[in-house]
Amino acid sequence: LEMERVLKDTGSIYLHCDHTASHYLKAMMDAIFGRKNFRNEIVWSYRTGGVSKRYWPRKHDIILFYVKSDSYEHSPIQERVFYDKPFFTEQVDAEGRYYADVYVRDVWDDIKPIINVSKERTGYPTQKPLALYKRIIEASSKPDDMVLDPFAGCATTCVAAEQLGRQWIGVDIRKEAGDVILERLQNEVSNGSMAWNDIVRVLTDAPERTDDGEPVAPELVVTSQKRNAPRIPVREVREQLLVRDGQRCQGCGWEPPYSDYLQVDHKKPKSLQGEDEMDNYTLLCDPCNRKKSNKLALSELRRSRLDEGRIDAKWYEERARWE
Repeated sequence: LEMERVLKDTGSIYLHCDHTASHYLKAMMDAIFGRKNFRNEIVWSYRTGGVSKRYWPRKHDIILFYVKSDSYEHSPIQERVFYDKPFFTEQVDAEGRYYADVYVRDVWDDIKPIINVSKERTGYPTQKPLALYKRIIEASSKPDDMVLDPFAGCATTCVAAEQLGRQWIGVDIRKEAGDVILERLQNEVSNGSMAWNDIVRVLTDAPERTDDGEPVAPELVVTSQKRNAPRIPVREVREQLLVRDGQRCQGCGWEPPYSDYLQVDHKKPKSLQGEDEMDNYTLLCDPCNRKKSNKLALSELRRSRLDEGRIDAKWYEERARWE
């Protein structure tokens, strides 16, 4: 949900999972990004040890590829395929092998798993090879573009992005993740010649939200129980909002002399799947209410008022700090 919120219209998102979860996650991604924005189910096939006599060997992962709009970046990548005979090509390499350069398909069987790439191995149980994520980054971004991995793990995405000249952000719940990133940058990018501690910022405080906590995908909220819920009288809603937020317009921060100057409205309009519930109500002055109409969420209204210079700056700063 948060990745959908921060992803640019020109961006792409790849969700890497195994065969046990891909079908559930496909349905979830359809709900968040929309079925029309699904582009590929990529199969990464590999060979490792271990064979069962009771089922076919499980030797592939699934990578779900989604976009946010038709403006997304994508550059087809070619790979070299070798042939025993010159069926499709007369090209011959230095070793006398016939080959052709063809576009990579949605089944990737040419990238070895990390167990076979010892120089990259960190001991992290779900570590993936650099070649896998370099292919994704190279195809879906340009140099200097921003790459974000919200589950950075052992920093494979960050290292791949750095090697390809992209900007990057890695997020991980483990405190030691920052040390892993710095160590891998030293060993795999600059051979120990760069002062990565001075270049890479490792932050431990959570950044402030910029969306006022608005729900990202209200269509995913279970509403069946809310439809029959009793409607809260407007007078009661107003009283609760005055206690909760004070006698101020929540769009521009104006404090009127009388509470009657403030009107009850939705933070997220019903046209954007907003609900008639207490958490979605707010108080607005008449100009803000008319400007917001049924097109803007409360967070968008505030940003608009900020751009216009028609907002109580001190109130806005304090509000943003706590929300």
